[in-house]
Amino acid sequence: MRAIGADGRYQTIRQLDLSALSGNHAGMGDESAEVRDVLAFLQSTEPFASLDDDHRRVAAKGIEVAYFRRGTVITEAGDANDWLSLIRSGAVELMLGGTQLSARLGERDCFGYPSLIRRGPAQNTATAIEDCLLYRLPGETFHVLRDRCAGFRKFFDIDESARLRRAVARMEGDGPVAGDESGLAIYATIGSFLPGRAVVSGDPALSVGEAAALMAREDVSTLPLCEDGHLLGIVTDKDLRRRVLAVQLDLATPVRAIMTPDPVTIGLQDSAMAALLEMTRRHIHHLPVIDASGALVAVISASDVLGQLGAHSLRIPAEIGRSASAQELATATARLPDAVSALVSAGVDASHVTHYASAIGGAAHCRLLELAQAELGPPPVPFALVCFGSLARYEQGLGSDQDNGFVLGDGYDEGLHNSYFAALAKRLSDGLAAVGYAYCKGDIMATNPDCRHDLAGWQSRFGHWIATPDPQAVLDSAIFFDMRPLAGEEVLVKRLREGVFAQARDNRIFLSFMARAAASTAVPLGFFRNFLLHHDADEGDVLDLKRQAIAPIVDIARCHALARGISATGTLERLDAAAAEGSLHPEAARDLAAGFEFLCDVRFRHQAGQRARGEPISNLLPPRELSRFDREHLRDAFRLIRTQLDKLRSDFAGGLT
Repeated sequence: MRAIGADGRYQTIRQLDLSALSGNHAGMGDESAEVRDVLAFLQSTEPFASLDDDHRRVAAKGIEVAYFRRGTVITEAGDANDWLSLIRSGAVELMLGGTQLSARLGERDCFGYPSLIRRGPAQNTATAIEDCLLYRLPGETFHVLRDRCAGFRKFFDIDESARLRRAVARMEGDGPVAGDESGLAIYATIGSFLPGRAVVSGDPALSVGEAAALMAREDVSTLPLCEDGHLLGIVTDKDLRRRVLAVQLDLATPVRAIMTPDPVTIGLQDSAMAALLEMTRRHIHHLPVIDASGALVAVISASDVLGQLGAHSLRIPAEIGRSASAQELATATARLPDAVSALVSAGVDASHVTHYASAIGGAAHCRLLELAQAELGPPPVPFALVCFGSLARYEQGLGSDQDNGFVLGDGYDEGLHNSYFAALAKRLSDGLAAVGYAYCKGDIMATNPDCRHDLAGWQSRFGHWIATPDPQAVLDSAIFFDMRPLAGEEVLVKRLREGVFAQARDNRIFLSFMARAAASTAVPLGFFRNFLLHHDADEGDVLDLKRQAIAPIVDIARCHALARGISATGTLERLDAAAAEGSLHPEAARDLAAGFEFLCDVRFRHQAGQRARGEPISNLLPPRELSRFDREHLRDAFRLIRTQLDKLRSDFAGGLT
């Protein structure tokens, strides 16, 4: 180890000693106090903490200690650099090319490694913005450690996307926590708890009367209809009541006429949670189970799934379906934060948690709509309840607000029918507010007449946004391009989506505006101590995880989906589809997906912590709450997002001159 005085002169204390690598080193008791002090610091600082004792001792013996007064330039951009600098105390500012703020670093942060890895000049000017004590590791030793120590090498990977993917893999690799009922239950496969009863199925050639007799004889409420072992359709006792008894259908009618063709199924390797979510979304109580060849092997019920999940609050979807009032429903949804916290604590993937939270939100919407219709009577014309934004993408967190509307069917007459749908919307919106989904501050709710249109009205509204875009209108309308039906005549929303996506795909000017709006997001540089750092050197005391980190990735995925007419609504699905369509490089899609997963995980852990402390749930995260692991990988995510936003603006710039 060597020390550099404040005047820049070197005082050699101990030279680099590589003999430790062969085991010929002295014991700790034989080493100088300076080396022991450095070793203690390295042992508590990544990536040196991950080194074995021999390699950590090599690092400590090779280190030079350097002191720089505030305002001193440590390295100039363009100069040769042969040091990895580790900040022992003080702070350093990095300016890209000497002109653009790149980062501010504090104790235990490293700099200088990109130029060492590239074996080229420094790209940043490094300046001490406080009096600094640096531990400086010679490039020779740095390369020895990188060559011999995989953990050290991975830490200093200059590809932030690779680091981010490893972080997500590490989190997902942990899986559910052993002994945690909720985490293990959510991952249990359907094949692990198939009901012991034999599956009862029928031939599609049966008559309605014969099928009903078979169901009565076998005491089943659901009858799969199979041909050569493969599922063609399904009939339920509800079908018999509504499609046979209610209309006095001839019992000799082929059962094929009343069956639901190509019913939704689930595989043996799918999870119990996936089954519960599917049942909740579709308001069904049974799911046929098929094997890899597509052959029917069982039919599982909601009771089977809930029995597997146990008495935990994951049973919320079933409780919502049984709720007879908004008050009862509120009791069920009040347990959502605890359920999410349990899933987060169990190590469940963020994508599963967002899907679960969104399924609860969707189920609450649907049940409240049913209760409102029970009060008001049936609608005068067909309609669909449509949701927008995070609920449409299955990406809700805790504390989400309402984003919904009505798509009204043919025959809608405002003078005759508006009062019914206005009253229905008010009951729905008030009910949602009562069960934990706040009124939308932007008034994107069916209570707003601008969110209640027939198909032609919605098409006209979207057509105006697309044909005559301006920056503010594009920002305001972006959420509407994430839509899916929740209840009612789903075909209305399908037709709307098809028309809207066709218009957007063919309008390069609109896509350019949307890309520019996305790229205008001020994504932070990273963190400096307990503050958030921006390009303009401003420091904020909170990170808005939704607006500053998650939303930009959502925006990127949306732009590519609109440009290629991709029907998927979820961000991860859109990224995959954009890569498959050639709109987005596959590696960029993987990187953005990893960033999205990581950011959602950070948000849920933050919100679970707020819940545990009894604080209001929000997306606002004070940097002081972040671990060093999260800080480092959030910085990687920010850099990745900024790079992809710049590319998005460039890719779609052709629509504007």
